[in-house]
Amino acid sequence: MLIDPLNTNVKKIDEINFQFLCDRFTEEKPDIINRYAEGVISEETLENELKYFLSKYKVGFEHIKTMKNMLFGYGILDEYINDPEVTDILVNNPQTIFIKKFGEKIKVPVTFASENELYKYCYKIVAMNGGTINQNQAQVVVTDRKRHLRIVVSLPPISVGSPNISIRKPAASQSLDMLEKANMFDVFTKQRLKKYVRDGKTIIIAGKGGSGKTTLMGALINEVPLSQRCILIQETMEIMPKHPDIIVQLVRISDNPEIKNYTLFDLTKYALLMSLDRIFIGEMKDREAFDFFNAVYTGHRGSMATLHANSAGEVVNRLLQLMSRADVDLKEDTLRDMLYSSLDVVIFLEKFRVKEIMEINKG
Repeated sequence: MLIDPLNTNVKKIDEINFQFLCDRFTEEKPDIINRYAEGVISEETLENELKYFLSKYKVGFEHIKTMKNMLFGYGILDEYINDPEVTDILVNNPQTIFIKKFGEKIKVPVTFASENELYKYCYKIVAMNGGTINQNQAQVVVTDRKRHLRIVVSLPPISVGSPNISIRKPAASQSLDMLEKANMFDVFTKQRLKKYVRDGKTIIIAGKGGSGKTTLMGALINEVPLSQRCILIQETMEIMPKHPDIIVQLVRISDNPEIKNYTLFDLTKYALLMSLDRIFIGEMKDREAFDFFNAVYTGHRGSMATLHANSAGEVVNRLLQLMSRADVDLKEDTLRDMLYSSLDVVIFLEKFRVKEIMEINKG
């Protein structure tokens, strides 16, 4: 039975342990948090669940907003989530937390009270973003679509010693001029990059994770002529283009069977059916590479994508490997011919610096 918030038996605010209540709600109702995060249940349904839950602890309904903020916020990491210069938040254990700004890693002066508190935090942020994590499914990737975050959470036994968290967030939109000032490249390289975009060169931006690939691609996209119509496909909203004629689509993967999945491969195939000049892929990682280069091969010059690689020289073989995963009956020589005919430039970054630009020899 629900309680009257004006009842004298209701606890005073200084008697309420909101962290305890949020932990209990997360443990008891992970499905409610999960389904609300995915939009399956309404705000009203969530609030009714919270009312019933709070009534058990004699807590007034005026605290529902506080509960929602705690259940769907990031607590001690909120400061860094909200910092526009932070691109990565890395939790190694309760006492060791790093952030990245402009490719530089910085240890921050915040900690979790205990390993148990970090466990609870992991369960909460996974649940509030529509995922499930436990001993059997000890590593998950979830997306916070409201804040445009990509989150990887690992628990023991996958993670040795302690749970760990990796949060990737979009940096504030950067121009090529701003990146030059940040020493990503010099003025001559900046002019060279602008010319590549203006001339419709197809570009792959390669490097390790956190090297600045996405930041650079975002700046290059904003150099595309305004007369051209494009699509940008991403797993999370890492790039927020200023170009007025760019369609942005996000991958959607869910454990919920009621939710239809849209993979990077699906969205890339659908893009071929649209009236577009260029296609941009936030991160190429699988068989969508074939459809991307097939699109370029058939007229979508000037397209761009990022790719994880250790050097510029690795990129062609890495792309061929990804293209070969597509369900097409083509020999490697044919795929190689398609790739060399389509790809113009590889830009390799390391620690937020352009280390190499490789132009593809068409001969």
